[in-house]
Amino acid sequence: MASTPQIWDIEWLNENSQRKYPLSEDSSLRDSSGSITIPNDFLVDMIVPIHYDPTVDPLKVHILTLSVFSGGVTVTLGYNGTAIGSVTIDASTFVRNNTYFIQCTGLFFDTVAKIVVGSLTSIMKLGGSYSFLLADARLEPTVVKPDIRGVTAITLKNGDDVSAPIQNDVVFQAGRNMLMTFIAGTGTLADPSRILFNAIDGQGLNADCECNEATTLPCVKTINGIDPDENGRFNLLESDCLKLQEIANGLKLADTCATPCCGCQELDVVTQTLERVQTQVNSLENLASRLEGAINVMEFAIAQTQAFRIA
Repeated sequence: MASTPQIWDIEWLNENSQRKYPLSEDSSLRDSSGSITIPNDFLVDMIVPIHYDPTVDPLKVHILTLSVFSGGVTVTLGYNGTAIGSVTIDASTFVRNNTYFIQCTGLFFDTVAKIVVGSLTSIMKLGGSYSFLLADARLEPTVVKPDIRGVTAITLKNGDDVSAPIQNDVVFQAGRNMLMTFIAGTGTLADPSRILFNAIDGQGLNADCECNEATTLPCVKTINGIDPDENGRFNLLESDCLKLQEIANGLKLADTCATPCCGCQELDVVTQTLERVQTQVNSLENLASRLEGAINVMEFAIAQTQAFRIA
């Protein structure tokens, strides 16, 4: 009895472990020195989303280096020979068909690539660091996909007030004293199309601000010949007992603790001088007492003499 023909459909990742994908069919998978060949079961899927830029060629994205060490494997992506991002697969935590992400840099700053590692068994036998040319480890063009991410909503914020998300078609409309101009670019990241917002001056759409008149009024420019800093600030510093108090249209200097204006040395001089003055005062008092006594004696003698003559 003849057997019935059957078709077996294997899983996508298992199928990729038996072929070069996600590397291109025409890649040799050999490093620059010809020492190793990337095993088919190492990388089984990959997606590299890139923003729209007509100058970026998806045929120039490739595996740049592989570094195999006892703890795992480091994969570095390249664009035409220049590194754009890398990731390290830790052998101690690895599980079959695990997914890893590569945050890219440079021209691909907004790209987060995803790679799926099928197995580390074969690659871990190839210890060392290896580099690859574009032609030998190029990715399939379908792996490098356009990034379709975009703005999903716009919200307006004014202080602490935030509007509800604005979605679908959004039109920018110029208000009073505002001019918007569209500037067409080439569509590249280096020369994108732009909308230029210009505040219009002197078009008569709004009344002039009253604050403009203040520039013609007199103002304080210096204090005691000292200028303010480059931002127009002038510093007034308080001391231990001298405080600054706010008053209408000004500041008041207040002495809060009457700090003496003289120190210990000055007070010693004053004390010594007062002591000398006190000594001189005492001497004058003694002299005045003696002089008073002498006057009393003289007055008594004169009185006796007059009495004798009368008698």
